[in-house]
Amino acid sequence: APTPAPTRASVWTSPVNDFSSLAGMESAGWVFSWNEATTFVAPGTSTRNACGGVPDSSYCGWMGSHAVGQISLQLSGSGYGTIDFGNSHNYASGKVTLYLNGDLLATAGEREVSHTASFSYKDGDTIRLVEDPAAIIVINSIIIKPEAR
Repeated sequence: APTPAPTRASVWTSPVNDFSSLAGMESAGWVFSWNEATTFVAPGTSTRNACGGVPDSSYCGWMGSHAVGQISLQLSGSGYGTIDFGNSHNYASGKVTLYLNGDLLATAGEREVSHTASFSYKDGDTIRLVEDPAAIIVINSIIIKPEAR
C-alpha cells in the first residue's frame, strides 16, 4: 500500500527539503499564509528574476503589495534542525525572520540569500518564516534530525 504523504516533518530525508513545486511543499507540510502568483516562483519563469542569486533548487516566493507573508512547518518527534534561508529582495528595510513557536531565531536582511540557523525541537513545535515589510522568502535547505530513541 502507498505511504500517505506526511503532514508533519519527522525525518531529515522527508520531502520537506524538496522545493520543486508548491504542491509538493504543501503535501510535505509547509503551510503558506497567502495564495497568489508569487507564492511559489518556479525556476525558468520571468518572475524568477526577482529571486536573483537564488539556486533553482531553492524555494523563492513573496506576498504582493508589501503585505506580510508567512510560511510555516509543524515538526513531529524531537531532535535538531538546521535551516538555510534568506531574503533576495533589495529593499533596505525588508527582512525575512525565522521563528520557532513565536520566538525569534534569526533574521536575513537585504539581499542575504543564505543565512543558516540551527534549533532543537519537540513534538508539535512550529517553525515560521515571515517576510516583512517587503522581502522575498528563500529556503535553500532544511535538515531535520530526530533524536535517537
